[in-house]
Amino acid sequence: MKKQKFTVHDMVIVGLMAAIVYAATTLRIEIPTPMGKTMIHMATVACLISGLLFGPVRGGLAGGIGSFFFDIFNGWASSAPFTLVFKFFIGFLAGLITGGKRCRMPRTLLASAAGSYAYTVLYLTKDFIRDLLLGGAMETAIADVSVKAVTSLTNGTLAVVVATLLAPVLRTALERAGVGGKMARR
Repeated sequence: MKKQKFTVHDMVIVGLMAAIVYAATTLRIEIPTPMGKTMIHMATVACLISGLLFGPVRGGLAGGIGSFFFDIFNGWASSAPFTLVFKFFIGFLAGLITGGKRCRMPRTLLASAAGSYAYTVLYLTKDFIRDLLLGGAMETAIADVSVKAVTSLTNGTLAVVVATLLAPVLRTALERAGVGGKMARR
């Protein structure tokens, strides 16, 4: 098996998709909770599409990097390292399941759901542990995570539906533009 290099083309794809993830995160509705803010946003859609179109490595990197920089520049710097890893997993899982290639709708739906809901579990687990480590009572941590679970599951489900429907359309457009042969290398 020949080892593949990470090319300039790969860097351009990751950079472009990371910028799209960043921009998609700015389309948000912030929701205050007792232990901080949560939000409904379109970043998960962009992270899923990155993985579905460009495979696990490029898709994961794009999701993680775009979300990391959003957190750094928009008041969530303390969460940025977690976001980098957790959002990486969205694109990585979606890309791993589809191979970054055109798939039938059930497989695309499975890939989207796996990436989106894995992120939800990671995010809620991190916040629950953080609340307890900051000295919050168990009841407070449960209440905080319960509120965030509603918004996260709403966000995640919306992302699964939108990404599953949008990815094939975007793939067709990219193939017509001549980018199709270079999409699923990794």
